[in-house]
Amino acid sequence: MRVFFEQNTIKQSLSDVQCNVCGRSVSKDATGYFEDHVSISKTWGYHSPYDGEIHGMDVCVDCYQNWVGQFEIPPRVTEYIHFDHGLCACCH
Repeated sequence: MRVFFEQNTIKQSLSDVQCNVCGRSVSKDATGYFEDHVSISKTWGYHSPYDGEIHGMDVCVDCYQNWVGQFEIPPRVTEYIHFDHGLCACCH
């Protein structure tokens, strides 16, 4: 038999996503999910000016397009594969 004790917990719900570049909120679609955007999390290691820090940011599609438009070497782009059952290649 398992006996549990009550413990205080904090439940967090994501209420907004703001673009770190322009500051605008990322819109929600008709189902309540946030529109597509880029989320980046980087854990910095030794020999960097940010050693031991974790940096996180969100970038809206418009700012992403402006940002990568400045790259000397553009990002590698591959097709996202969908199967008949609607799942991507990673979910089969």
